Amino acid sequence: MVNIFNYLLISNIFTSAFFVYTTYFQFYYGYLFMILFLFFLLCFYGKFYINKISVITLFCILIIGLLNISAGNNSGPLFLKQFLGLIFNGIVYYSLFKLNNNNVDKLFRIYLKFCIVVAVIAIIQEASFLVGFKYGCDFSYLSPYIDQCGTTLGMLRVTSIFQEPSHFGSAMMPALFISILNILKWENNYISKRASCLIIISILLSFSVTAYVGIIIAFILIMLNHQRGRLIAVCIITLIGFSFVSYRYLPAVKRRVDDTVAVISGKKSLNNVNMTTFSFLSNGYVAYKSFMNDPLFGSGIGSHPISYDRYIEQIIGPEKRFINISKGAASSLFFRLISETGLFGVFLIFYFGIKFIVRKKNDSHFWIISNSILCLFLVNLIRMGNYFYNGFIFFVCAYYFTYLSARGNSIKDDHISLAN
Repeated sequence: MVNIFNYLLISNIFTSAFFVYTTYFQFYYGYLFMILFLFFLLCFYGKFYINKISVITLFCILIIGLLNISAGNNSGPLFLKQFLGLIFNGIVYYSLFKLNNNNVDKLFRIYLKFCIVVAVIAIIQEASFLVGFKYGCDFSYLSPYIDQCGTTLGMLRVTSIFQEPSHFGSAMMPALFISILNILKWENNYISKRASCLIIISILLSFSVTAYVGIIIAFILIMLNHQRGRLIAVCIITLIGFSFVSYRYLPAVKRRVDDTVAVISGKKSLNNVNMTTFSFLSNGYVAYKSFMNDPLFGSGIGSHPISYDRYIEQIIGPEKRFINISKGAASSLFFRLISETGLFGVFLIFYFGIKFIVRKKNDSHFWIISNSILCLFLVNLIRMGNYFYNGFIFFVCAYYFTYLSARGNSIKDDHISLAN
């Protein structure tokens, strides 16, 4: 039964396009698996788990949130939606690891199995588009939230079963890191070289700037963990070539890069750029203004939509082009953190990333999982702003338990058992 829940809960990483939209929140079908898992824990084990340090962190977030609600910087519903979501996701995924005796290796391999399937679906999607088979490339009949996001060079920007290419790329980041490592070193770490090629091809077919930034980050992390001059040289040459080709020959990439540089340098206004650039930079400016209002603790989790409404017209004027794009998630986890949690939240996430990193020189096995998840964290900081989307909390727990595994599970008393 535990193994069934392993697959069900990890499948949530790939089912973010399947939900019911309500007035107050989106009910993802994967929540049903999470609720059933908690009932299973209480019925058969009489308890579930929560990390001790996270309890302290949640208490601080609660106090900051209540103070901001009383000051009018946040609202009760927006705060509770995020706060309860953190508790719910944290208990579920932390308990999943504890129930599996902290076996991050086992759970990560299940994640990679799903990645291979999702990559194959993406390649089939592209092939179906090229031959004109609608039901093989347009999955809107499975979920109305799976969009076809246009073409590049006459090819479909694949989404697989995700809402859009960037979401697909983000969820696949750890698998992409391992795939690139396998091809560079011609090894079979966790997955075969054939599977690695499938994953890399599927990511390239997304034509997503977010995914392509993830490729660059993966190469950089691989170089930082290796001392071999030949491998570093290959990485540098590949990076330069990949960056040049992407910018020179992919119009979608070039347009986003050019528009972003033009706005930052003052040559263009936000009202004259593509939607992706507008979303990213407008939310960045809103986050900055919110941060300056309270740089230490921000406006409280869930408050970015309120800050957006408060500041957006100061940034773009009365024109409403693309307004409210990524308003809830701030377009970037970093932007959302500085807006909602200030220096407190930024310090926490960077401390967590640095404290629990596993380097190759310290462990020749678990460094791969650790750095693959770090790749996802960095991509999310740049582009994805949702605290729970695509199983983000699962990866937070996996990162922590990878560190414990590399140390031989030397930290035993790290949790609180909540018994019925």
